[in-house]
Amino acid sequence: MKIVTIVLVIFMATGAVVAQNGTNSPVEGGVFDSDGNPVEGAEVKVISEAYPEKVYKGNTGSDGRFSFNVPQGNGKISASKNEGGVTRYSEPRDMVFVIHRTTEVNLVLTLSGGVSERVDIATGVTQPFSEVSKTVDTISGNEFRDRNENSLVDALRSVPGFRIQQLGGFGRTASIKTRGLRNQDTAILLNGQRLRDPTAITGDASPFISEVSSVNTGRIEILRGSGSSIYGTNAIGGVIDLSTARAGRGIHGSFTSEGGGLGYTRFFGDAAFGTNDGRFGATAGISRNGVTRGVDGADDADNTSFNTRFDGKPTERLSLTGSLFVSDGYVRLNSNPDTVGAQPPGQIIDAIEGVNFVADINDPDNFQRSDFIAGQVTASYLINSKTVFSAGYKGLKTSRENENGGLGPGFQPFGGTQFSLFDGSIHTIDAKVDWTVSTSSRLIAGYEYEVEEYANEGIGPTSAADFLTSVDQEGSTFYAQYLHSAFKRRLQFAGGFRAQSFSLSTPVFSVTNAPYAGFQSSDPPAAYTLDGAISYFLPGTDTKFRFHAGNGYRVPSLYERFGSFFSSFSGAFTAIGDPGLEPERSIAIDAGIDQVLADGRLTLSGTYFYTKLTDTIGYGNFAPPIGSTARPFGGYLNTEGGIARGVEFSASVSPLDGLSIFSSYTYTNSDQNSPQVAGSTVLRTLGIPDHRFTLNLTQRIARRLTMNFDFEASSSYLVPIFSSSSFSTVIYRFDGNRKGDLTASYLLPILGEKANLRFFGTIENLFDYEYFENGFRTAGRTARGGIGIRF
Repeated sequence: MKIVTIVLVIFMATGAVVAQNGTNSPVEGGVFDSDGNPVEGAEVKVISEAYPEKVYKGNTGSDGRFSFNVPQGNGKISASKNEGGVTRYSEPRDMVFVIHRTTEVNLVLTLSGGVSERVDIATGVTQPFSEVSKTVDTISGNEFRDRNENSLVDALRSVPGFRIQQLGGFGRTASIKTRGLRNQDTAILLNGQRLRDPTAITGDASPFISEVSSVNTGRIEILRGSGSSIYGTNAIGGVIDLSTARAGRGIHGSFTSEGGGLGYTRFFGDAAFGTNDGRFGATAGISRNGVTRGVDGADDADNTSFNTRFDGKPTERLSLTGSLFVSDGYVRLNSNPDTVGAQPPGQIIDAIEGVNFVADINDPDNFQRSDFIAGQVTASYLINSKTVFSAGYKGLKTSRENENGGLGPGFQPFGGTQFSLFDGSIHTIDAKVDWTVSTSSRLIAGYEYEVEEYANEGIGPTSAADFLTSVDQEGSTFYAQYLHSAFKRRLQFAGGFRAQSFSLSTPVFSVTNAPYAGFQSSDPPAAYTLDGAISYFLPGTDTKFRFHAGNGYRVPSLYERFGSFFSSFSGAFTAIGDPGLEPERSIAIDAGIDQVLADGRLTLSGTYFYTKLTDTIGYGNFAPPIGSTARPFGGYLNTEGGIARGVEFSASVSPLDGLSIFSSYTYTNSDQNSPQVAGSTVLRTLGIPDHRFTLNLTQRIARRLTMNFDFEASSSYLVPIFSSSSFSTVIYRFDGNRKGDLTASYLLPILGEKANLRFFGTIENLFDYEYFENGFRTAGRTARGGIGIRF
C-alpha cells in the first residue's frame, strides 16, 4: 500500500500544478421553448471532455440569454428548467470550444430531452439521475478511454459490490458476482436487450461476457439490487446495460492500433454520422483483439466484434431505433487446476502453488469457438402529449463449439477427439404504453412474447456415442411500472410487477444414444415478482435517503433440465439434467444514503444490502434417476439457498480542476444453508472475499495529457478444486489480488484542431503482484501501447 500512497501523492502534486489552467473559451447563446419564446431562469451546463468530473454552469436572464466561460476543446452543452414540478430539457449538443473565440449556440427545451443527464436501468424507462430511488452507477465512454479498457469486464472492476474474475487471461471464462451472489444472478443487457445464452449451464451470459468489447460504447448503466420485476430471469442481484454510442451532428470517427506483452494486439475504429437537424444518426464500431502467447506462452485467443446503432425521427410523433452487436471468438483452453498429494478431507487448505495444488496446465488439443449476434428494432409513437406507444423485436443467436482431444493432463477422451456443439436462439416481441398520468405520476405497462430454442449435439471419439437434443420454450409476460413523486419531487416512489408463464415443448432426441428416456416433462411454474423503491431528497443539505426491496427469480435453464456431458469412463454422453426442476427464487432489500458536499466536488455514498436465496438449483454428486434415465455421475437438483449481506461505501472527489478520485470499499458476508462441497462443514460461499477495495485516480494536465491509476485489492477467498487422483473435491484458501494499472495518454491536435492524434500506453499489474483466480494463473507486469486518430 506504500506504493499506492506514493502514486496518490504524485497525482495530487501534479494537480496542484495544473490547477491554474483557466476557462478561457467563451460560450453564449439563448434558451427557448418549443414555440420559440425565450426562457428565463434556465440552467445551462457544459461538460468538457478535458474535465468531465466538473460541470460548468450558467443561467439565462429575462431575455433567455446566457454567457460564461468553459475550457477549450470538445464538450457537450445542454439546458434544463424545472417549473411547476415538471422539468424540461434540451437535447445535448456536441461542441468544439476554441480558446479566446466566442461559441454561439441556441437550445430548445422539450419534455423529452436531456438524455445525457438521465438513466434507464432503474425502472426500464428514462429518468433524471437525481430522481432515481435505487442504487445505480454509470461509466461513461470517457472513462473507458482514460483507463484504456478493452472489454466490459475490465470496465466493471471499480464498481462497489462487484466481484470480477477472469480465469487465465484474455478470452477465457469471465464472471461477475454481485453482492456476494453467483455468476448467474447478474443480468447483462446490450442497448436494453437481454444477452444470455440459452444453451449455457445456467442460461445466463457467462460464455460471452469476456467477448463483449468496449468499442463504440457510449456508457454503461449498472443497477445493484433486485431487477427481476423489470428484466426477468437472471436479474436477482443486479443488471448491467452497455449502450452503443449515439451519433452527434456531422461526421465523426476514429481508428486506433495497439500492441504489447503476451503477444497482445488490438485494432479498432468507429464512425458516426448525424444530420444537422438531429433527426437521424447512425454509429458503427469494429474491433479485433488477440493474444498469440497469453499467460503461459501458449494461450492464444482472439475476438472480432462489430456493433452499430441507428436513431431516427421521421416525423414529430414517430421515433425509430435499432442496434446490432456481433461477436466471434476463439480460445485455446487449459486444463483445470488440480490437487497435489493427499490432502486432509473436509479441511480448508492454504493454497501454495506446486506444493499442495498445481495451477492450470496447457492442454494442446482443447479449443472453444463461440459467436453471437444480437439485434433489435423499436418504434415509438407519440399518441398525445401524455402517451407514448412502443413496439419492437429483439433477436439473439448463439453458437459454441468445444473440441477436446486425448492429449493433456487429467481426464481426456479415450480413442479420439470429442466435440460438443451448442446452438441457441431467443426471439422476443414486445409492446408497451408509457402514460404520464399527471405531472407527478407515470404508468408503464407492457407485454412480451418470447421463444427460446436449445440444441445440443455430441460427437464422440466413435460415432456410436453421438447424440442430439433439441427443445423449445415459450414465455408470455405482463409487466407494469408505476412512478410517483411528491413534495416538489423530493419524494420519489417506483413500484413494479411482473408475471411470466412458460410453455415447454416436447423434447426431441436422436433415435440412438438418446440421453433421456422414460420421463414426463412439464411446464415450469409461473413467476411473479414485485419491486418497490422509495427515496427522499433534502435540498438544504444535498442528502438523499433511499430504500429498495424486491423478489427475484431464475427459470431453470434448458441445459439444467436436458444437459449432458461426455464421460471418459463410459465413452458416452451421460444425462445430468432434471426436466422437473423448480425455479430459483429470492428476496432482497437495500438501504442507503447519498451525500453531496463542497458544491458538488465531493459525493459520499453508503448502502446496506441483504439478499436471501430461498430456492436454488445445485449440482449433487448423487442424484436420483429421471424416469428410467440413470444419472450415475450426479446431476442438477433443487437445493436450499443462502444469504448474502454487507455494506458498500464509495467516495468521489474532485479536489482540484483536472483531478478526480473515486474509491470504494465493500464488505460481504455470504453464507450457504448447506455446504457447497459434499463432506465438508464449510458454509461460507465459495469464491467470495469478505473485503474489497478499489481506487481510481484521473489527472488531466493542460488538457492534452491524461494519467489514470486504477487499483483493486481483495481479501482471501475459498475455492473448490477437484482432485483427479482421489476423485474428491478439496477446498483451498487463496490470497486476494493487489492489482494496479497505470495509463497515460497525450492528445496532439492536427488539421486546425479538427482532428487529433492520441498516443497512449498502459502498464498492467504495475506492482507485479502474483495471484491466482480460482487456481488459474494470471499475468504479471505487462505493458501495451498504441496510437489513434479521432476526427
